[in-house]
Amino acid sequence: MSKDKVLATELDTTQLDADMVADFLRANPDFFEHYPNVLVRMNLRHQQEGSVSLMERQQRALREKVATLEDEITALMTQARRNEQIFKGYSLLYRKLLKCDSLDSVIENLQETFREQLALPELSLKFFDSPVALPEQFTFSADTHKQLLSRRFEDEKVYLGRLPKDELKLLFREEEHIQSVALVLLGQEGELGMLAVGSKDPLHFDPTMDYLLITQLQDVLAVVLPRVLGAHRSPE
Repeated sequence: MSKDKVLATELDTTQLDADMVADFLRANPDFFEHYPNVLVRMNLRHQQEGSVSLMERQQRALREKVATLEDEITALMTQARRNEQIFKGYSLLYRKLLKCDSLDSVIENLQETFREQLALPELSLKFFDSPVALPEQFTFSADTHKQLLSRRFEDEKVYLGRLPKDELKLLFREEEHIQSVALVLLGQEGELGMLAVGSKDPLHFDPTMDYLLITQLQDVLAVVLPRVLGAHRSPE
């Protein structure tokens, strides 16, 4: 008796369902190598293409899987290049900030990096208690404004996420397009002031994202800002 007839006889004596057949084929991936005649007789009806062999269907599934993997690899490579660009932008910014000798040069370098290299259109630097008189754009107009924004910080000195319109107005001149923000407290204990960066993308700054580069910028500014503010003091 042929193998096919033996198999048919065995199947007649056993009640099978689709799940059992699927489990059996998964457990015996070389089944069709031992029973090639069964494979030849198996055809899957396809709505558009008529009768398609199991081998062709498997090949199509593999091609689709490869295409999906290629798309994922392309996306990962694109993100890797973007991450490299961001890292280089921050690294260059650190070096420039350490050479700054005025508050204007600090702002200029921050704006150049965030606006031109990182495509983040809005940036604001506000001081809580400056040892020198500063233009209005660098200060909060009332202590209540500072206190309102300070609620955003709990155990960390960084806040990433969204803000309501009334809080955005305290930070940015053109707040209507800002959808997400990064708020960074400045100074060794966050006592000096706040850096705010705004994005038009509501998902650009998210509470779950890593902010290693932002905290490194925080450390650099904690060194640079007291020095440049001191340079603004009037000689006694």
